[in-house]
Amino acid sequence: MTNKLALLTWVSILSVGAVSAMTPAHATISCAGYLPNSYFERIENNEAFAGKLVKKGDGMQQLQDLDSNVIIDNLTNAYILMDKYLLAQRQINNGKEHGSKYGVVNAAGKIIVPFKYDEIQTEPDIATSFIVSINTSDNASNATKQGIINRHGDWVYPLADVRIQHAHYDSDYDQDYFIVAKNRGLTGLLDDRGYWAIMPQYDAIYPLNACTGEPLYLQVSLQNKTALIDQNNDVILPLAANQHIELFNSYGDVPLFLRSTLIDGSNAEGMSEDIQDDIESAQIIDSNGKLILSSDTAIRKLLYHQLYTYKQAGKIGLLNDKGNVVLEPQFDSYRDDADKVWLEKNGEMIHLNTLLELD
Repeated sequence: MTNKLALLTWVSILSVGAVSAMTPAHATISCAGYLPNSYFERIENNEAFAGKLVKKGDGMQQLQDLDSNVIIDNLTNAYILMDKYLLAQRQINNGKEHGSKYGVVNAAGKIIVPFKYDEIQTEPDIATSFIVSINTSDNASNATKQGIINRHGDWVYPLADVRIQHAHYDSDYDQDYFIVAKNRGLTGLLDDRGYWAIMPQYDAIYPLNACTGEPLYLQVSLQNKTALIDQNNDVILPLAANQHIELFNSYGDVPLFLRSTLIDGSNAEGMSEDIQDDIESAQIIDSNGKLILSSDTAIRKLLYHQLYTYKQAGKIGLLNDKGNVVLEPQFDSYRDDADKVWLEKNGEMIHLNTLLELD
């Protein structure tokens, strides 16, 4: 997380963790490292930003064209996204509005998002849509209204009493998806055309494989139960209590998911590696709901290896990050000393490397 005010090309953007550390404008997903080569081949053809940022002596910034004519001035915290847009704050004082407000312009100086918002969220790797926010605080309340404006300056979702997050970017169709949580209401999945992929019907929605180039899969919750669904709202694992779901891998044609059964009454959240004490048993399933492997305890990743322990009938085995069994359950215990792993069999501690060579 860095605080850089610079012209960002599509190459340098990959090194920026998120916009959130720079200013109140921030990203809610990070696609860096996940987008396929086809995406970058497409955006390589972007025309170079036909302008330049100039810092003045008073610390303010101007956007100038290549002939040094001022396109827009009185800017702060300005930076260029994807060689296409400039996101910045601008000092506003028109009687009705005053203070520093966020907006977005293109290289020609056309205002895509007016300078009237207290916050703008975007994903710096894609910059296809903008989540805009206005604080509506007064003496009686402290609230924020949010909406979505697309890259053409059109409303996808008008300002409302909701909470909005980027959920997924489909690089094949150059399309954004958003989680829209209605305050004092339910949550749905909206695409950047303004259509509900999933109507608001859940208490919460958690994307599991954003930006991977695969159809989006989600863990959803309703009345203390969770389910696994896809972006078409097709149910893979139905709603159940004490159920925790996360992505196990997305290497093959069909992604794999880790389904963990939590102890009764558990409120644990987060990745399974952080809630091991709350897990009773676990399963690996594919995106069709087919069982790949089951474990009588939590499936745990070894510290320095892309291998996982599981347990069946009281014995410990190992599987790899593709869900394939590496060593059948036959061990009584194991010791993970980071770069060295030992497994116990018939009272003897055997080094993992030895077992892998024998196998």
